[in-house]
Amino acid sequence: MALRSMTGFGQAVVEGTEVRVKVEIRSVNHRFAEFQIKIGRDLFALEEEVRALAAKRIGRGRVDGFVSVEPLRPLPAQVSVNWDLLDALCEAERAALRRQGVDKPALVSVAHWMTYPGVVTVETRTFDPDALRRDVLEAVALACDRLIEMRVREGSRIAADMLAKLDDLARLTEEMARLAPAAAEAVLRRLRDRMKSVVPQADEQRLLSEAAILADRACIDEELVRLESHIAEFRKSVREGSPVGRRLDFIVQEMHREVNTIGSKSTDLQIAKAVLEAKALVEQLREQAQNIE
Repeated sequence: MALRSMTGFGQAVVEGTEVRVKVEIRSVNHRFAEFQIKIGRDLFALEEEVRALAAKRIGRGRVDGFVSVEPLRPLPAQVSVNWDLLDALCEAERAALRRQGVDKPALVSVAHWMTYPGVVTVETRTFDPDALRRDVLEAVALACDRLIEMRVREGSRIAADMLAKLDDLARLTEEMARLAPAAAEAVLRRLRDRMKSVVPQADEQRLLSEAAILADRACIDEELVRLESHIAEFRKSVREGSPVGRRLDFIVQEMHREVNTIGSKSTDLQIAKAVLEAKALVEQLREQAQNIE
């Protein structure tokens, strides 16, 4: 699988027999999988299914989405009249008029009683639930696919950049390995000279042994070997593709540890310069790794 970024955007519009479904989904980097997908009131029954579909396709990251539905044409309405209730209301009004000495049935306000609760009922036909479910899930799947395509494109760009930075880091590691023997010899020589100046009559072999022990503590060979191993493992993981984001994040932390140790051990100016450049590269790799699925 290609390396995927966790940043992407996907949009889809599906026209069914009754509705037009529009879906927008965007994602950013996140340590875990977090989905916030807003849907219209008519779609509450599909909320969990929509979220599960998005989670299955997208994987890690913070995902925000919106699903909306609009009818392609007005839904037909059915109007029904409770004639018994209307007749009773009108008859009650006529009785009230006669009781007041007014015998004019034409004065009965039918239109007024039509607004009385329960007299007129308007029922709007709802969407076909099976067709609505099919259209919504199709639109969500299409939007997720387009988001994934963007994540793959972004992931390819990040992979190329990380591999270039790894090459630079490997070059610096080789340079530090080349400088290390001379730097170690210089440390040994300085220690021996200092010890001899403090104890002029000391045995030469004893001075060399003590200086060698102290110089060994400043040796960076092991750190360089581990750094080379981490670089190789990082490069392999990038080429394997997602999901490797957490693994890359772990490897880059180990790289940072080794580079810091080399910097604290070595007193050579050229190695110190290489360490500064290596730290900058490792930090850039760390930032990029955090955006990989």
